[in-house]
Amino acid sequence: MTFTYEYPRPSVTLDAAILRTPELKFPEILLIRRGRPPFAGCWALPGGFLEMHEKPIVGAARELQEETTLKELPLKPLFACGEPERDPRGRTITMIYACLVRDVDANPVGSDDAAEARWFSLNGLPELAFDHKRVISQIESHLQWQALTSIVGRDVFHEVASQKDIIRLHRSICEEAATDIISRAERMGLLKCRDGICEYSPAVPMGPDWQPMVW
Repeated sequence: MTFTYEYPRPSVTLDAAILRTPELKFPEILLIRRGRPPFAGCWALPGGFLEMHEKPIVGAARELQEETTLKELPLKPLFACGEPERDPRGRTITMIYACLVRDVDANPVGSDDAAEARWFSLNGLPELAFDHKRVISQIESHLQWQALTSIVGRDVFHEVASQKDIIRLHRSICEEAATDIISRAERMGLLKCRDGICEYSPAVPMGPDWQPMVW
């Protein structure tokens, strides 16, 4: 299939931001070391170009699996990046899909055009390709904002957790987490708690392109 356009058009790329917290400590993020130019040898979020037939969330999952071998993670839309000079190959707009989990069932392995895949602490990042330093800073800020204003951890705990573990997770993400995390979330209708055990309220379906409670 060929396409001709009267006007220039940007390309669309997709990146997957996978955060994990296996011991409910400050999160780590999954990065790949690029095996090809541009930025060969630098680390980056797993990702690549959207194919013509794909929904963006499907493309993000495909690129994640191709570059790290990981699959079936609960990706949700986070935000888009579109600074004009962010990619030396040309004008690209990137859609970021993300999740926060306790751990994954398999170790990531660099594959396709990724030379390596590895977990890094959010506060110990290597040299990054493209604008991914700024992107990951925004990801961390969004995670902390959600922890401060509502609740996090639905996918970490598979929707059921002790009050103690929920508080521990929030305070590992941001030291200034409110002391009334549980009661505040109950008032907001985000948790239902009894005898020290909390169940996350069912997520409101928002469709494939928007989700206010990513983490």
